[in-house]
Amino acid sequence: MCDKKMRVATVSPKIFVGNPTKNGDEIITILESISEENIDVIVFPELCLTGCTCGDLFFHKTLIEACQLALVRIIEFSKSYSYHIIIGAPLKYDGKLYNAAFHIYKGEIIQVVSKNNLSETEKRWFSTGYILSCNVCDYNIKIGDDIYTDNSPTNFVINIAATPALVTAYDKHKEFVQKFTSDRNCAYVYSSAGPNESTTDYVYSGGCIIAERGKIIAEGKRFSFENEITIAEIILGNPNNNISPINIEKYVDENQTNPFIPTNTEDLTKRCEEIIEIQCTGLAKRMLHIHCNKLVLGISGGLDSTHALLVAVESMKKLNIPLENLICITMPGFGTTDLTYTNACNLVKSLGATLIEISIKNACLQHFNDIGHDADIHDVTYENTQARERTQILMDYANKVGALVVGTGDLSELALGWCTYNGDHMSMYGVNGSVPKTLMRHLVRYIADNSDENVSKILYSVIDTPVSPELLPLDENGKMVQKTENTIGPYDVHDYFIYHFIRHHKSPTELLEMSISTFKGIYTEKELRNWLGIFIKRFFNNQFKRSCIPDGVAVGTVSLSPRGAFIMPSDAYYDEWLKF
Repeated sequence: MCDKKMRVATVSPKIFVGNPTKNGDEIITILESISEENIDVIVFPELCLTGCTCGDLFFHKTLIEACQLALVRIIEFSKSYSYHIIIGAPLKYDGKLYNAAFHIYKGEIIQVVSKNNLSETEKRWFSTGYILSCNVCDYNIKIGDDIYTDNSPTNFVINIAATPALVTAYDKHKEFVQKFTSDRNCAYVYSSAGPNESTTDYVYSGGCIIAERGKIIAEGKRFSFENEITIAEIILGNPNNNISPINIEKYVDENQTNPFIPTNTEDLTKRCEEIIEIQCTGLAKRMLHIHCNKLVLGISGGLDSTHALLVAVESMKKLNIPLENLICITMPGFGTTDLTYTNACNLVKSLGATLIEISIKNACLQHFNDIGHDADIHDVTYENTQARERTQILMDYANKVGALVVGTGDLSELALGWCTYNGDHMSMYGVNGSVPKTLMRHLVRYIADNSDENVSKILYSVIDTPVSPELLPLDENGKMVQKTENTIGPYDVHDYFIYHFIRHHKSPTELLEMSISTFKGIYTEKELRNWLGIFIKRFFNNQFKRSCIPDGVAVGTVSLSPRGAFIMPSDAYYDEWLKF
């Protein structure tokens, strides 16, 4: 095939998770639509006949048998056409299940390749090592991360994938592709799963790439719910036989006070754009799946609920749903300040969403009376009653109007357990669950910088407002008395601990030594030692809250989702981690 021109297509199709019959229909429709395009090869993503996010449904023969029937239909369809089809699907063979790529041509299976570099989660369902080839084609087919360990000389590489849209991941992959194709003097076609996959914990962007000899010649549209087809002509040259594996890190850590936040302004802007796109795509997908066109959101005038509101607005726009269907409920309580109340109301009105006000004071006083609690005792019962009353209002109002309750809690709060169990820690879909508090300010500031003057003014005021749950009564001057950081310590320190504890599994001793160096001249060793102790105790003692958090999209490599991102027993003792 040397020096041969080929016309290739890479597709990110609509996916109906767990419905191979419908996925097969969609794929055949796409194959029909390009029949006049003189395509030589058309490439579909990893596990696209089932959806890559089926989880334990992969154990069910109902899914596998339906997939087999869909695959047979595609093979039969291919008899009438002359293009090669590369498609991802599970393969059941000899009692084992494989994550496989099928190469189909004119009604025959030319080769089957299984994925070898399986994640620990994937090993729950799939085995490795299955290869079927009739040796009539030298297409080098790789699945997912198998591409990163490939050192075989070839002039044509096909990479089918299902890669979560984590910040920086797509750009790092493009860097890899350019280096990979340059070193090998080869052509490369990449197809990845799109946002119609389940958004339980991740969004899939659907990025498709066609490249040759160090240059990306075509890219597909990302974050689209429609079928995206990218077509380009490539030239297959002579492969370079003197090659070695390429090691380009997918994610880059920043050695700074907050590793979640790039120091470069341009990088920070790009990161904010991508995070917001991931968040609103995840929420939009969930709305599409449950056929919901209304959202309910508790709005307090604080940082987290403000950002969740902004994400909800973009999600509604993405789906062309009128903003009046975004119902924002402000629920003043005993600690609500005039500033946060005014900011919340004015922001909702400025954005064009629906504002509803429901005071929780009388309901809470009634509840105190019902359970025999003195309303003058401002303890955890006093505080949590307010949080749970607000959640009850949101849930019940959502039921009344057929809406989805959007959660607002962030990563920092989840890590520290700074939320009320079955109160503000609960929702129907959480958009902020993998965003730390310090990064949240930058996300809101990014939107403020790109909004009209009225909205910007409100957002800047929110950014400057101290973080507080506003659950304790105001002072005699009507001012806020409850400030979160006065109790648990500064969020920039806790976010630093969170990142390195979760991402790099650093020991408490290492965390202390690192933080002393990083925050030199800002905080004392005594302060850092105290806050580290608070972090460890709260992190361990509040795992039970994280074990039942609702679905919510991850935006980066640090996530506390109990569905595989971070697994920990709720009964673990922290004693060994306090030895620093």
